[in-house]
Amino acid sequence: MVTKWLKSTFIKKCRPGIIFLHSLDSDLPHDGMLMSRHLDTFAKAFPNKFAVPSRVYVVSTSKPASTLPSETLSQRLSQLETIVGGLNGNGNHKWHASMFPGVFKGQPETAWSAVLLLFKGIAETEAKEFPAFPKPTLKRTPPNFLPGYIILRDLADFLFEEFRKEGTSGDLDAIITLGRTALEFIPSKHPRRHSILINLADLLYERFQKEDTAVDLDEIITLRQAASDLMPPDDTETLAVLLQLDNCLYQRFGRKNVLVDLEDIISLRRVVLEYTPQNRCKPLLSLADALYEKYQALGSVNDIEEALSLARTASQLDPPGHPDFALSQEHLARYLKAKVRKGAALAHVRGVKAGPSSSSSSDVEQLIDKAVSEYLENIPLRLLHTPTGFLCNRDAQLSKFKDSPQYKQILLSASSLNRLQLQTEINNVVTNFFRIAMLSHRWGSGEPLLRNVDGKNIYNLGCTGGLAKLQSFCVHALEHNLQWAWSDTCCIDKDSSAELQEAIGSMFSWYRRSSLTLVHLSDISDAGSLVDSVWFKRGWTLQELLASQAILFYTRGWSLYMNCDVGNHKADPAVLGELQKATGIAEKHLRDFSPGTDDARSRLHWASGRSTTRVEDVAYSLLGIFDIHLPILYGESAEYALGRLLAEIISRSGDVSVLDWVGKASSFNSCFPADLVPYQTVPHIQLITSDLARRDDLDLEKAHKLYSNLARLPRAGVVNRRLTLPSTVHQVTVVKLRSPSTSPSCYTYEIHASHLLPLEVTLSVTLDEGVDRYLLARPWHPQPLQTQAGSDDDAVWELLEQLKQPFNALLLKRLLHNEYRRIASDCAITACVQDLAGVLDSEVLVLGIV
Repeated sequence: MVTKWLKSTFIKKCRPGIIFLHSLDSDLPHDGMLMSRHLDTFAKAFPNKFAVPSRVYVVSTSKPASTLPSETLSQRLSQLETIVGGLNGNGNHKWHASMFPGVFKGQPETAWSAVLLLFKGIAETEAKEFPAFPKPTLKRTPPNFLPGYIILRDLADFLFEEFRKEGTSGDLDAIITLGRTALEFIPSKHPRRHSILINLADLLYERFQKEDTAVDLDEIITLRQAASDLMPPDDTETLAVLLQLDNCLYQRFGRKNVLVDLEDIISLRRVVLEYTPQNRCKPLLSLADALYEKYQALGSVNDIEEALSLARTASQLDPPGHPDFALSQEHLARYLKAKVRKGAALAHVRGVKAGPSSSSSSDVEQLIDKAVSEYLENIPLRLLHTPTGFLCNRDAQLSKFKDSPQYKQILLSASSLNRLQLQTEINNVVTNFFRIAMLSHRWGSGEPLLRNVDGKNIYNLGCTGGLAKLQSFCVHALEHNLQWAWSDTCCIDKDSSAELQEAIGSMFSWYRRSSLTLVHLSDISDAGSLVDSVWFKRGWTLQELLASQAILFYTRGWSLYMNCDVGNHKADPAVLGELQKATGIAEKHLRDFSPGTDDARSRLHWASGRSTTRVEDVAYSLLGIFDIHLPILYGESAEYALGRLLAEIISRSGDVSVLDWVGKASSFNSCFPADLVPYQTVPHIQLITSDLARRDDLDLEKAHKLYSNLARLPRAGVVNRRLTLPSTVHQVTVVKLRSPSTSPSCYTYEIHASHLLPLEVTLSVTLDEGVDRYLLARPWHPQPLQTQAGSDDDAVWELLEQLKQPFNALLLKRLLHNEYRRIASDCAITACVQDLAGVLDSEVLVLGIV
């Protein structure tokens, strides 16, 4: 038969195949060089191209009496699989290497399986390398059916039947492997395929009864389900196959307690009823039992009522005294007892106020409702349901959850868990169910608003502009197994100030809690560069980038950027490098950003080159980055919105670095800039080296007094737009206007101040002649004192070293009521102290600046 198949299939010369036997009883070389050397030797010995093998089939072998531990065997099989994979495309030999799915221990069944699969591989390679061009014919060849397969299939089928005959002393594992091989040769629509499926399932069940492995049981169920789907309606074996499938499903349900199996059992037993029109008592009771078990798990009244109805029907089929009559009465009593008992328990839980059909107030359901409500409080109010395309509010989200298999599974498993385990399981299921994808994008024309999508299926709306973007976003979210999605276009009621306030205040946490953020770069083609997108110039996208734990960038046509096969572009070094270049943000912050007021000036620097459509959003878009909550007051002006943000940053942290800027002053407070542009410049001061020799001349009494004065200073803060600023101050003693400027609004002054070297400053305003009205202030942050270590004298010396360094000073003008106003300059006012004595004589004040 083999010779006949070979002659019918390979009518011309063809490339051969090799079965390469590799023993697992000895250690494997890690690089596979020995195997490659053997194959290269074979190729060189037969230089003719038709003698170079097209297929290399590696069969692992082991002695029948081998005592190799199973863990070692698995490890060596995995190592061998890696080596075999490395043979493909290795060198100039165009062969395909693959690994036999089993271990040869001298069994003829395994040997035949390997030979059959090798023949199949050779035939497939031959068909690809030398495709046939058939003559016109009226008779079509079945698709995916290579020449010679019929004979090869018959051979596989014949061998399988022979080895499984009663009395054949074959190895069960080897026969199963041969059965799987035979199955590969049977087309999906072949009339005998269901027989092979049944025979293979029977062999697996025989092994399952001996070894009791869950993997075998799963495969048996899959095979029997496939066989039942292929069997003709009038096949006499159909009922037996269905009953065997029912038995296997019930065994798996008993092991795993998975509700889906119970649902399948109920559906299957309804079908079995159709095949038993005569003796229906036991099939009726079997279906009733499955419904009863479902009622025990979920408490649905419909299930127990149907079970009772089936039991009553069964009891009417036979007269009293018949064994089946007694059996049906026993089932009927058990179902009634369960119904009454559960009804009493529910009544007790409700305080005997609700009807027995309601189970929403049960202890388990209360735990679930509480967990879901708490979780929903921390996610967006409205979400798009990606499988259906509908926008869901909180009630709809809860309804979707209660209709889900996950919810039913919790109810089913509740009885087997203690309180702590149940709470943990509920939290895990709720968190996994409400995994959300967030959209990050630049708004374009025609963006759909809430009123455009509420109550509508977005997939049925037009496919243009913003709707097309929304639809593509939801589809991609669904492809990532996320059934909830959020977009700032249509998931917020922008006509509700309260909802808008909540959304802006919660947006950072929503992106942080999301499973994935999809970024649509509408201005970047597939060949474009990430850094060229305007997305990096928009205000809101900064917090969306930093808050998102996982993020994927998509180009204009919704192609994955760089086509890299990753689930998170933040984990891709190449993309991460581009993000650093585009934002100026360090990798550690891009990967794992912590919101807060630490290093506030750097965070303001990140935002300084960005813009927003509504001017106030320049500040509001940064609330989440600084973990600050402020009232949202559209119409208050950009300067006031930014002023309130900066005031909160200083009040919380005392960080005076945000006062280090050059430009136009804000109308909110003269110490704040009018916008974020000044923060684009990163301050840089050339430090001077320490002179340890001067330490011996130090006036310790003055030094300790200065240290104490600074240590007692309060942190900077803002109340009612008035900045309280602890500082060391230097009174201005001389103000001299230099030569007139060529610009009528630009004035250069030479300024002298106590204990400072003379300096020049360029202003856009004129200074008064009364020098006693001005001072230069050095804002003070107490943090350096908190980090000092060592002896008291060492701490004092380190403080003096810090104060001796050049600093960017604030030029202040004294007003009435002992208040000051900052005079903004066109360049940094860098001041230098004259000497160490000048540092010791520094005046320490708490200034009030408006």
